[in-house]
Amino acid sequence: MNKKKKHKKSLAEKLKNMGPAAIVTSAFVGPGTITTTTLAGVNFKYSLLWAILFSGLSLVVLMEMAGRIGIISNHDIAEAATASFSNKKVAGIIIKSIIVVTLFATAFGLEAGNLIGGSLGVADGANLPQWLSALILGGVAFYAVAVGTAKTLEKLMTFFVSLMGFIFILTMILVLPNYGEVLSGFIPTNIPEGSGVNIIALIGTTLIGINILMHATTTAEKWQGSEHLEDANFDIYFNVGKGTIISLAIIITSGTVLYGSGTDVDTPLVFSQMLEPTLGSYARIIGNIGIVAAGLSSAIATPLILKTVLARLFRWEANGMKARITGGSAVIFGSIFAAIGTNPTQIIVFASAISGLFLPIVAILIMIAANNKKLLQEYRNNLFQNILGGIATLVTLGLGINSLLNFFENLSQL
Repeated sequence: MNKKKKHKKSLAEKLKNMGPAAIVTSAFVGPGTITTTTLAGVNFKYSLLWAILFSGLSLVVLMEMAGRIGIISNHDIAEAATASFSNKKVAGIIIKSIIVVTLFATAFGLEAGNLIGGSLGVADGANLPQWLSALILGGVAFYAVAVGTAKTLEKLMTFFVSLMGFIFILTMILVLPNYGEVLSGFIPTNIPEGSGVNIIALIGTTLIGINILMHATTTAEKWQGSEHLEDANFDIYFNVGKGTIISLAIIITSGTVLYGSGTDVDTPLVFSQMLEPTLGSYARIIGNIGIVAAGLSSAIATPLILKTVLARLFRWEANGMKARITGGSAVIFGSIFAAIGTNPTQIIVFASAISGLFLPIVAILIMIAANNKKLLQEYRNNLFQNILGGIATLVTLGLGINSLLNFFENLSQL
């Protein structure tokens, strides 16, 4: 009996066929990540590198499940999770409502942080007023989101991720870190006192629920059939791996240059400003390019996620007027906050809190869908995948509880 041999793709073919995971990486490597990782390096040097590695691995686990659900079932997370309940009508209404609230609250908050942080980089690098920088960046993001789709913007996001990787890894190498100390930071043998908030923030800026929702939708649109699982997984490993390395590089750079200096990290600009005394004025320019790339890529990716997931959820035309208005509204909201000079830290904290609050719900929905035998058949979660997914979900529950406690604490101080 002749069996059709499975074509083994070359590395070049796999790289050419990537895409959906680059959007996720562009979304989470934004000004919030730069600020949080810089702060970790300034306060704790290399001691929290393990937290970034752990969060990156957890993201891979959840994205692999979300991608598998999309490819095998051609369902998004809402559809797949709803199919797992007996009363599908009630379950569908509840799940859709949760996802809509999560999308709007998280995307609007993150978009404001993206445009505030990115416009600071433009203003510092080009010596422009921040309001003008915000309008320029917002205008570019608005145009990209209005005319683009996940499919057409995949290559642009891949370019941004590659550019950020080059810039942040180069600056890490140039500051000459102690690589022996760096390696010790990947083992959490002695967690520094007072680092709990930083650890939660590092994990929270990587694990963002709406990004995972987006991944199920975009993989379902790009690939259908189990033969594409290998391509999808390579896409995840490569792009999330790059995003994780970028975050690690920023911690290592800031830990090398600013650890023990007592520097107040209140904007992502601290990253570019810290390079100037060590590496000269050109280094600050390079750092600003990295901040602008992070801000712009996230400012495009975040409203694109809002637009794409809602269009799928409500069966809108992918690039129709309803989808465009939805995505564009997030950009306008963020541009206004950026133009009036809002403190980026406040917005980033708010967005992270909202994201952390809804993340465990998204993780639980993914776990439910990934174990649906009728939907996924032989591709449902096995024991090992459930163990990994269970650990990742427990982490998200911890983040959710912390976000809830912080919310009530801030509420009591009003």
